[in-house]
Amino acid sequence: MPFAFGIFDVFTYAIPGGLQLSLVAYVLARLDVADLSGLTSGPAALVVIGAVGASYGLGHVTYPLSVVMEKLFPRWHRGGQAAREEFMARVPQARERPFVRADLPLLLAAAEQHNKETAGEVLRLRGLSLMLRNIALTLLLVMLTALAELVPADRPLLAGVCAALSAAGAVGAVREGRRMQHWARLKTLELCFWIPDIDERFTRSA
Repeated sequence: MPFAFGIFDVFTYAIPGGLQLSLVAYVLARLDVADLSGLTSGPAALVVIGAVGASYGLGHVTYPLSVVMEKLFPRWHRGGQAAREEFMARVPQARERPFVRADLPLLLAAAEQHNKETAGEVLRLRGLSLMLRNIALTLLLVMLTALAELVPADRPLLAGVCAALSAAGAVGAVREGRRMQHWARLKTLELCFWIPDIDERFTRSA
């Protein structure tokens, strides 16, 4: 059975999962629960493969938590209608075209069918959006870890600075992730504008 591992998987799961795995390793080492120095003595290829696999799996496991976490940030959210309105303001010729009011995931599927390579830009933007959202969860966990570091009080200033920077980074990641999502929707509409028979498809379905 072939296994497809594309750029969407890397952005959405592997990179955030890798950051989360690093945080887990730090916490385990800090608590003296596990000695991770022995990993460096093992076969390098197996260590790398194991780390990539663990990162990818951890990214999948924590994905639902990222969805819940994003709901804590209600601001900066722009839905599909905002993308449609901006697109029609920039391209008045598209205002009366049926495809503009169609379902955006369906339009993305049409763009992929028309030219899969060009539609890859939309997938890249969507992957970046989800990556930033999932990284925001990691930064919130880093913030909690830094706050916990205040209890031993051996490095309170460093822990406080890390907590503040992590909180600011989480907010910024969510904000930029939603910006990327908005750009992906705009790009979908722009690509579909040039598909010759796309309006006829939606006119017939209506």
